[in-house]
Amino acid sequence: MKKYLLITVLSLVLLPCERGLAQEAKTIIEAAASKISSGGGVSASFQATNFKGTKELGTTSGTISFKGNKFYIKSNSVTAWCDGQTLWSLLQGSDEVNVTSPTADEMQQINPYTFIGLYKNAKSFSTKKVSYQGKSCNETTFTPKSQAGIRKLVVITDQNNTPVNIRLKDKRGNWMRFRISNVKTGQNFPEEMFHFDKSKYPKIEIIDLR
Repeated sequence: MKKYLLITVLSLVLLPCERGLAQEAKTIIEAAASKISSGGGVSASFQATNFKGTKELGTTSGTISFKGNKFYIKSNSVTAWCDGQTLWSLLQGSDEVNVTSPTADEMQQINPYTFIGLYKNAKSFSTKKVSYQGKSCNETTFTPKSQAGIRKLVVITDQNNTPVNIRLKDKRGNWMRFRISNVKTGQNFPEEMFHFDKSKYPKIEIIDLR
């Protein structure tokens, strides 16, 4: 959150207000994080769009199911499984599944719900009321202390503290937008959901890139 030091007196007047807004923003994002990590797994539908500047580079739609740092993504361009350490990625139409050990920064680019952990180490917060899809929502912006991966996150939550839109700015200054719907919490997912099952893809070759 930017601080405008016009004069010393004005600064002293505004600073308590600014801190109050930052705390309000943090409270909102904490409520959203608590809702989707309070127990069980979470499933949702999403539409992800990549931007370079203001230019859209491409959009993909699909579903995500996750529990903690484990997730399963099924979209019109890729199917991905992650058990928290290993990531299996199968591109649409490919006969190969790539196996990698993604870094924390790479995980942030893949899973839109990374804000659950990132907000705890943010150096600044701000919030404002916005209208999203005709409904009154909160838009919270925060900047992680570490600038190695995600530089900025903007999370729109509805009146039930459910994230409906997440935007991430990477270290190159490009944005990714996730529009989220059909969020279901408290789901019971089997552990095998987060692992690639070779028996279900007998013709797929495994390419281990670790």
